[in-house]
Amino acid sequence: MERLLNKGFTLAEVLITIGIIGVVAALTMGVIIPFVQKESAGTKLKKFFSSINQAMIMATNENGAKPDLPRSDYTYKQNVQWLEMNILPYIKYFSVKNCNDPNQYRRNAACVKLTSGDMFEFVVDYNGADFLYFPNGEWASIENNKLAQRQVFAFQFSKRAKAMDDTLIRSEDFIEAYIYKWNGTDNALFNDTEYGCKKGKKKFYCAKIIQLNGWDVPLSYPW
Repeated sequence: MERLLNKGFTLAEVLITIGIIGVVAALTMGVIIPFVQKESAGTKLKKFFSSINQAMIMATNENGAKPDLPRSDYTYKQNVQWLEMNILPYIKYFSVKNCNDPNQYRRNAACVKLTSGDMFEFVVDYNGADFLYFPNGEWASIENNKLAQRQVFAFQFSKRAKAMDDTLIRSEDFIEAYIYKWNGTDNALFNDTEYGCKKGKKKFYCAKIIQLNGWDVPLSYPW
């Protein structure tokens, strides 16, 4: 009876197999990582939107009136005082400090570091209040930043629809995704040259795109 010989793999075969596994793993990770990042961003945005508006509701109930917002260029102290009256008592946070935002309109902004690791920036100017939300907890510019659409998301409160025009004030009772100067079209959300999420120099409309999709990052989103 012949004895069957156990034949092992050659070194070349092992190296080829390892190479194939490496390529498949790299391709898989290239798909999985963005998917996980998008899922995380959508979840954090939804949680921030809910918690910040819950804080506004609690402030309204406790103070007997909705938060007042005189529109002007606030100092850093005024920004912090507004937060202390309407937001900070109703959320969990570590610290409040000047963001040192280089933009001249947000130079007095207050940055609030949350206990969940994320952060938001708050500032009031002559058109209303802006919130910039940083899901990763690190400050990032929303202007001329190729990664702004995944690093920072804009919200607003009691904001004029157009500059220096009191005909229409949006989001007077709640904080919502940024829509200042938005004409109401999907195309503008992506391609507006000033605020569009894809082509804008200031990618302020990105949060609105995600909000309109139920806080899930849509396939059309320029991640």
